[in-house]
This record gives sequence, C-alpha cells and structure tokens, in this order.
Amino acid sequence: MTSGDVRQQELIGYRRAAALPGIEVLDAHHSSRHWQCVNETYALTFLRTWHGEVVFRGIKQDARPGFIVCNQPGEPLLARPAAGLAGSFNVIELRPDLFEEYAFSHQAHAKHPEWRGPVRAISDAFSLQLRRLLAALDPATPALALQAEATELSHFMVHELVTGKSIDPSRQSRGHFHAAACMRECLNEEGFQIDLETLASQVSLSKFQALRAFKRRYGLTPHAYQLCVRVKRAAQLLLAGGTPAQAASDCGFADQSHMTRHFKRILGVTPRQYQLARGTNQEAPGLVERADFRVH
Repeated sequence: MTSGDVRQQELIGYRRAAALPGIEVLDAHHSSRHWQCVNETYALTFLRTWHGEVVFRGIKQDARPGFIVCNQPGEPLLARPAAGLAGSFNVIELRPDLFEEYAFSHQAHAKHPEWRGPVRAISDAFSLQLRRLLAALDPATPALALQAEATELSHFMVHELVTGKSIDPSRQSRGHFHAAACMRECLNEEGFQIDLETLASQVSLSKFQALRAFKRRYGLTPHAYQLCVRVKRAAQLLLAGGTPAQAASDCGFADQSHMTRHFKRILGVTPRQYQLARGTNQEAPGLVERADFRVH
C-alpha cells in the first residue's frame, strides 16, 4: 500500500488474540491516505467515519460510514478518501481456510467463497456484532467469550455478504438438545479454561452449531453460563471464609475487581456485601434476599 498526503495525525494499530488463530484486526484512526491493498486473506473493512471511493475489478463504488468493504484474497482493492478527508475504520482479516470453515458451517459449500460485492450495506444486528467482537478483542477476554463473538459474527458474514440468504438459527439446533446438556456438563467439570472449539469437539458439532444449540436450550451462551457457575462457586468460597481475592483467583477471574463486577451483576451485591449478609451481619436481611442466585 502507498500513502498520499496525510494531513492529520494518523494512528494505525494491529491486534490479534491467541484464542482466534487466523484472525487479525487493523485499527485505523484519522487516515486520509490512499490505500492500495492486495491481501492473502479475506478481509472486512468496517467504515466508522471514513467516506470515499473504492475500486475493485475496475468498478468504482461509493463507500460511506456504516458500510462494509470486502476484500477477496489475492485481488487488489483501491480506496481513496473523499476530498482527502481523514476517517476511521477497522479491518478484520480472516485466513482463507478459516473463512472456508465458516462458510461450510453455514451451509455455503463453495470451495472458495466470494463476497456478493465489494461494498455492502449491512444490518443493524451485523453492525452490533462487529462492534462486540472488536470490543472483545483484548488479552483479558476469556477464550470462550472471544470465540463465541467470532462465531456469532461468522453467521452475519456468510449470510449477508456471501449467500444473501437468512436462516432460522433454531433449525440448526434441533436435535442438539442432548449435545447442549453434554456441553453444560463439560463446563462444570473441565475447568474454567475450556474454549469453544474444544467444547464443540466434545459433542462433534461445529462451533456455530454448538453455540446455537446451547443458547437454544439454556438461553445463555456457554461463556455467560460459565460466568454464572464461576460466580456461584466464588460465593460458596466466600461463605466458607475465603477472601474475595482468594475466591477471584480460585474461580478463574483476572483479579478481584473483575470478579466483583460480575458478582454484582449476577447476584446483585458485591462479594463483601454478600459475606456480611450471609454471615455475621444479621441486621441487613434485605441483602440476604438479593444475594440469591439469579441471572440478569
């Protein structure tokens, strides 16, 4: 790629996570350069504030905020900002074998899937899921949560940008109730480091099938379910006299504040309030009721 006249401070960064091999994210802020891209990957560019012209296979198209620009592996794509104005965007690059796996999981059986076009408008749900994945791509995000976000995103990528067809997610999950129950047992027995790929392989399903089957049966993603289990176990440790710091460490939280955030969201009180209400503090009965195990 080459650059034109960059009149504002441009910030370019790259992110990847060990839990998502085959995926890399480029974050561009205040970019007014002319981009000339030839990727060996499939790539999605989510335009946040960038507006300009995209040229692919000799065809020029207008691209504006909220749209997706799609790169096909090995083919050049040119992007020029309107009037040299700076803009921001995110690029998600997917290794070809990973994207082909996603396409196959969603019943798009082409050996080498092709985007329906280089510039596409996307649904609000797709936009929201893109933002969720981009926000989750952080070293502190558990592998199970990050893989679930990527798997959810794959549904929108394939069905809005490749096949153009929507599917009823419940149809793929029928007959998988037993598999969902087995996954629930794994989440309770295999420790807190299990990831979605391992969980799906335990029941011989794709990651997408496993995620949707679990959500259909229990109403939660595997990660959300696991958080409830971890918080409940932390509560039991606190009742047994453990400190919040010990409970956080034993239950797989990054630190005590990380546990406290989820503890309060799920149980309605902080770990300290829970200890006082269920232990020595008998003057706050209202806290006892709020400490009952609930999912919000």
